[in-house]
Amino acid sequence: MSLNSRTLQSIQQAGQSIHDCRELLKAEVSRHTEQLVSVMASQPLGPSADSAFGQLKQVVRIHQEMQALEEQLRGIYQSALQIKGEEVQVIEALPHRRAPTVTAAVQVEDAQVIQKTARRKQRKAKATKTAKPAAEVSREKRRGGRVSTNDEKVLAALRRLLKVSKNASLSQAQIAAEAVIPVGSIAASIRRLQDAGAVQQKARGQYRLS
Repeated sequence: MSLNSRTLQSIQQAGQSIHDCRELLKAEVSRHTEQLVSVMASQPLGPSADSAFGQLKQVVRIHQEMQALEEQLRGIYQSALQIKGEEVQVIEALPHRRAPTVTAAVQVEDAQVIQKTARRKQRKAKATKTAKPAAEVSREKRRGGRVSTNDEKVLAALRRLLKVSKNASLSQAQIAAEAVIPVGSIAASIRRLQDAGAVQQKARGQYRLS
């Protein structure tokens, strides 16, 4: 059995009253602060300053307690909404700006609409995020994987070297010098280029570009 709309509306109205009271107390804190500043300017060491400071502390404490009560009632309202129906999206019970009073039934309907709209946006955003450009998908299928910056340098070096002599036997030191990268990185780069389908090794030191 779930809570009826009148109960939800009653909780919300109580929260609105507490919210209004907190706003009035907030104004009182500002007013007492101004009074304290005025008294301190005229009688900084007089008894009026101590009295004004004590009153300000009390008003601030009451305002903090009222704010805590407002937060507590907001939690109560959210729990009540969950009892009302798990499929209903929880909405803020006590807005920081006063809103026109509406019935709980209308809020439930609005929450359902908001939830459906949010789900559609999430699905659309997820599809957009996971989808890859057609050119990238095609390139990955053709090459079989991705290559690093060093791999691209090695591939460019092989193009230049094989352009001079197509059947030349190339050492890793030659490729490293042409690519301007450490010799120790050549073997791994060539292996990744082979896995990607960009380079084929016919024999030791002999390569063919795909």
